[in-house]
Amino acid sequence: MKTYDISLIKTNGLTTLLVFISVIFIFSLTLIFSFFENIQGFSIQEKIEYITQALTTIAIIIGGLALIINAYYTSRLSLDENQSLLTQLLAGTLAWDHNTKPGINYRQSILQEIVPERFSKAIEQLGNEKIETRFAAIYALERIAKDSPKDHWTIMEILAAFIRENAPVNQEYEDESQDSSKLPTDIQTALTVIGRRDSYKDPVNQKLDLRNTDLSNADLTEANLSRAILVGANLQWVNFTRANLSEADLSVTYLCGSILHEANLQKAILPEANLQGVVLRKANLSQAILYDANLEGAILCDANLAGAILCDANLEGAILCDANLEEVNFEGSNLQDANLIGSNLQRAKLAGANLQSVLLSTANLQEADLQEANLSGANLSGSENLELPQIEQAIGDRTTILPENLKIPQNWR
Repeated sequence: MKTYDISLIKTNGLTTLLVFISVIFIFSLTLIFSFFENIQGFSIQEKIEYITQALTTIAIIIGGLALIINAYYTSRLSLDENQSLLTQLLAGTLAWDHNTKPGINYRQSILQEIVPERFSKAIEQLGNEKIETRFAAIYALERIAKDSPKDHWTIMEILAAFIRENAPVNQEYEDESQDSSKLPTDIQTALTVIGRRDSYKDPVNQKLDLRNTDLSNADLTEANLSRAILVGANLQWVNFTRANLSEADLSVTYLCGSILHEANLQKAILPEANLQGVVLRKANLSQAILYDANLEGAILCDANLAGAILCDANLEGAILCDANLEEVNFEGSNLQDANLIGSNLQRAKLAGANLQSVLLSTANLQEADLQEANLSGANLSGSENLELPQIEQAIGDRTTILPENLKIPQNWR
């Protein structure tokens, strides 16, 4: 069956129509000449004028009709061409979409084939003697973890085991200085990969195991170590700025000199941890467990410790100005020489705490329990919502500075 180009067909149709109009025009001329030729009573000059006027009128009518028909056919031709182009584009799009799914499936099948080979090679290189090879292997494992979600957690466990194996804790680490032991590059790289993993791929009820590791001097800025197990780890001089350590187990860890500025330690477990001189400015320690922890000289300005447990903790000389200490349990803790200016101690439990020479001016002590707390030499001037019954339950002497509205209790004299 023959096929014809649409534009050609439309062009031929237009030509035929124009020929037809021309024939009509000639036929009209013939009729007009015949008509005026047979009319009597007109001079030749008058007949010529009438014929000229008639021809002009007919020419105008036929010319206008020709222009209208030409414009109509041109617009139809343009529309057909646009529709043809649109049809081609749509067909191309449908063809691309049709081929996309096979392409994706093909890529996935290729990945499934090459991932095991890449995985085996990376594991082999991880045990290489050259640190450069181990460094490359760690990044190769990170890439596999991104490409293959089913291998994500296995790779994180392998990297954690690599750190435990190659950076075991030194029991004499408390005597080390900041510059005495630089963290090896491969250990730092493994920590970086773990810290920036996609935690949404972590299995439920699975935790990173980094217990008894020596991570001193590590850079873990903004690292995600939520719910990680770091029991007994050496974390001195570590940079945890804005790191996520929520619900992490940091029991008996050594964090001396570490920076935890704006870190998230919500519900973290830190009993018997050493946090001497640690910077916890603006950190979130709400509901954290810190009993028997050593926070001597720690900086906790603007920190949130609401609901935290610090029973028998050592906070001597700690700076807690403007901190949120609402409902904190300080029972039996040592806060001697601590700075709590402007802090919120509403409903805080300070029974039996040592508050000698503590600065509590402008602090909010509403409903705080000061029973048997030692306030000798403490400065409570300007403290808000402090009432006489609270003072009477505490232990103080003439060196204790009370707000102007309160008098020294009889039992203090």
